Amino acid sequence: MRLLRAMGVLCFAATPVIGDEIGLTFDIISGTLTMDVSPDGLATPDSVSGAMDGTFGVAIYASNGHIGQSDTFVLTQSAMTNTEALDLSLMGLMTVNIYTGSAVFMDFAPVAPGHLGAGGAGTISTDVYAEILVSITGLVGTPWESNTWAGEPLDFDVIITTSAGMSDTVAVNLHGTFGVKIWSTAAEHTFTLDLIVDVTGTAHYPPEPALSGLCALGLAGAGSWLRRRRQSR
Repeated sequence: MRLLRAMGVLCFAATPVIGDEIGLTFDIISGTLTMDVSPDGLATPDSVSGAMDGTFGVAIYASNGHIGQSDTFVLTQSAMTNTEALDLSLMGLMTVNIYTGSAVFMDFAPVAPGHLGAGGAGTISTDVYAEILVSITGLVGTPWESNTWAGEPLDFDVIITTSAGMSDTVAVNLHGTFGVKIWSTAAEHTFTLDLIVDVTGTAHYPPEPALSGLCALGLAGAGSWLRRRRQSR
């Protein structure tokens, strides 16, 4: 009877946490930062890519205690940066460089939560805070630095995948573009650097403490019942 009462208390304690916010920090396991210049035809090559590393945060609001379709999510603080240098030639007059660690994406400010659809795919509109240092060499040496929010909502595509268990590895793919406008004195031209982020990260989603306690108590109760049954034979 004591066991049943204790299980009832734990069940009551577990109920409120179902559907609560699941705040996860994802370690990047693969990713690229692509630098693309527009208008087209100004740069050689048209675009260049390098590896990214770091972390990013996602808060998921699971309606039934498990991440799945129809859940909502927001992007939170991050520390994503390029681990390879990016450079391309602009109009044959100068070279645009982003050195290793010179593009850091640090935070998100979503307009509204995103919604997960079929296959865990969703889109979220969010402002992005980044610290970016661009070095332009050639006819004119011009460092360009920005530590700022984009100032407008940017669309980021998100795919969240997990398996059926409560204690799982959750994988998130994040894809979006941060654009910056730069005026070149030498070329007398304004061009846009599109920095395209494409990263995949993983995080571990542990069961809630109350649910863990309930499982442990259930196992202990089952063991006690089996022992009593053996002794009564």
